[in-house]
Amino acid sequence: MDRGTTQDVRGSLLTIGDEILLGDILNTNAHHIAGALRAHGFRLGKVVVVEDAEEAIAFQLEQLTAESRFVIVTGGLGPTDDDRTKSAVARAFALPMAVDETDLKHLMARVQARGGTWSDRLGRLAELPQGATRMAPGRPMAGFFLEHRGVPCYFLPGVPHEMETLLAEVVLPDLVRRFPDRPVCRKRILRIHGLMESEINERLSGFDPAFYGIKLGYLPQTGENWVTLLATACCEPDAEKILQAAEEKLVTLLGRAHVIGRDQETLESVVGVMLRERGWKLAVAESCTGGLLAARITAVAGASDYFDRGFVTYSNQAKQDLLGVPEELLREPGAVSRPVCEAMAHGALRHSRADAALAVTGIAGPSGGSAQKPVGTVFIGCALHEQLIVERHQFYGSRRLVQEHSVQEALALLWRMLRS
Repeated sequence: MDRGTTQDVRGSLLTIGDEILLGDILNTNAHHIAGALRAHGFRLGKVVVVEDAEEAIAFQLEQLTAESRFVIVTGGLGPTDDDRTKSAVARAFALPMAVDETDLKHLMARVQARGGTWSDRLGRLAELPQGATRMAPGRPMAGFFLEHRGVPCYFLPGVPHEMETLLAEVVLPDLVRRFPDRPVCRKRILRIHGLMESEINERLSGFDPAFYGIKLGYLPQTGENWVTLLATACCEPDAEKILQAAEEKLVTLLGRAHVIGRDQETLESVVGVMLRERGWKLAVAESCTGGLLAARITAVAGASDYFDRGFVTYSNQAKQDLLGVPEELLREPGAVSRPVCEAMAHGALRHSRADAALAVTGIAGPSGGSAQKPVGTVFIGCALHEQLIVERHQFYGSRRLVQEHSVQEALALLWRMLRS
């Protein structure tokens, strides 16, 4: 299909910080910036993480400005000894440092108003490479702009909320003004359940992304797999048409029974819509998940329309007291068994005002397993009025991963039963 010709406006992102390279923190700034840029029709061609070293920062700045339409930098703009971004900029671009006297006065006034003590170290915040302009003059946020050989460079603080503020208020509007003819980039996520990544790839072996004008990607998640579609077009309606045509074909190839939602449509939000449409209430009975299932469900705004209550019955006594599970079942075949899961689901219905109930009981580990019931053995049940289905699963990984898989499969079971 002929989609016309478009050319991405691609920039580079340089994130600075030993904490990222040492694994102390996640690079959430890169995630946020990449998504915000894509939403405005821009792309990142490269993301680089570098240590808090002036020489290393300067080297990357020289490289990135030579190959990018724009450059965004985060981190290293504070008053401490490991904040070396400004000196690295001066070094890379052969610029002297200069003090912004107006900004210096603002800083001194703020410190005095708060009863603090002024120091030369704080005065460093008013120093910038010559020719740079502060993004938020008079506001307590570091960040400046500098154009180098026609390439706009935006230097943002590493503090996430400050970075996000300046990105939205300064950087994105300036990029939009500078590159008015950029194409529209739109992404769609198809959330797939019940198919392994290899099975998805096999089902899509005859699909030609280029024919539909998209880029196709695969992104495994806990309990589901995402198929991503990226469309680039001259305008919003064209991008939407491209995505719609490709999505319809992909859903047909994958099977509608495996597509649980798209984009932000999580399992918990999708089953919530289905329950609300029926006017039904839901109750949950949890053992090994310890309340995670109820937390996932109630994280959705408006869950009070359909979520009635949750029972966290971790001990055998709680299963008896709150759900009416017979003591003899807890002795044999035991708390982690099909009969106990059935009794938990029925008990959740009986002791609530719900029309549907989910029950989870299992061995999350790392200890407590046996040859007959190894760690990761989980029984999941769903009761809809008189209908009851219980499934046995064997999950692998850490305790937290077993719990997350259990929650995901419980929601998936409810979704399948509501669809049937």
